Amino acid sequence: MKAIEILAVTLIIAAAGLPVFAQKNSGDAPPVNSFFERGPAKEYALKSVYVGGEVQDPGPVEFAALPLRGVAVKELAFEKGGDSFKGAYFYTGYSLYDILNVKPVKKVSTDFSPEVDLYVVVANENGDKAVFSWGEIYYTRDNFNTLIPKTVRAINPAKGDIEWPLPAVPRLVCGGDLYNLRYISNPTRITVKSVAGVFPGKKYGDGKEPEFVIVNGATTTVVSDPSKFTLGRSHPYAAYGHGMGFKGVVAKEGFLLKEMLLKAGVNPREAGGALAVVSAEDSYRASFSLSEIINRNDSEDFLIVDKGLEEEGYNRYALFAPSDFFEDRNVRSVNKIEIMKI
Repeated sequence: MKAIEILAVTLIIAAAGLPVFAQKNSGDAPPVNSFFERGPAKEYALKSVYVGGEVQDPGPVEFAALPLRGVAVKELAFEKGGDSFKGAYFYTGYSLYDILNVKPVKKVSTDFSPEVDLYVVVANENGDKAVFSWGEIYYTRDNFNTLIPKTVRAINPAKGDIEWPLPAVPRLVCGGDLYNLRYISNPTRITVKSVAGVFPGKKYGDGKEPEFVIVNGATTTVVSDPSKFTLGRSHPYAAYGHGMGFKGVVAKEGFLLKEMLLKAGVNPREAGGALAVVSAEDSYRASFSLSEIINRNDSEDFLIVDKGLEEEGYNRYALFAPSDFFEDRNVRSVNKIEIMKI
């Protein structure tokens, strides 16, 4: 009798010209407004993850004490020389932001106090790893879109018979990535590190170089005219500094950094395990995961801004990170961009 009643209601809706959406396996989930949470959920058994490196109290972090976050992803992979769509999913789980937030930083180096040069390596017991900058976790506006999932649901199309398979094991999920280069299975360890290397220089030095270099392994590319690498772009921007607060609304005009890196020989398939370290002549530096520069899915691409020669004591080019909430990673006097494989 119940099935007949449901059929009758469906026929009435159809007769009225209203759309009828099939909710596959909807018996496993209560009716909700969200298109992301319709259908059965798969739950993973998670215990803890170990956090080490440059933190005050290395050790395991229990997931049960952390808040649950949600992120929707469209998973895309590099396969056979082209793009391969793997499915659309809604995950709930524990973000890197919250996991690391209970482990205060204790930097090893004493010559550079800002945390903008920190980065994070997430690894599993098979030796797979994914690299993140500290900035894409704590300086960006989208703080919670990288997480270790507790549950997953498929976001299946309303029409047709497509049902995306639910991943068998938990994977690190990166909601801001275009390709799944950092989706490693069963992550168990997170390590916080500072960028290694020597960064000589003096704050507010006399440098005024009209160029900078991109160092990618044994290849060095000199950039004296960014327009030869890429087209320009403009971003309206409400400037807000970590220390000084609001600095006004400005229009940032510059050139796409990702296009410069690709033309300098950077391999996009290696983005999941590499850093781009942007440094200035005065020793200021900031780390960026290569993935957040060349593997974004939100079009908030990093720019190299040509300031001309109007600023006394600063090089001509500056880095602008439009996705960041704070300005701290906007390196104002770029001297070198070095790609480091981690």
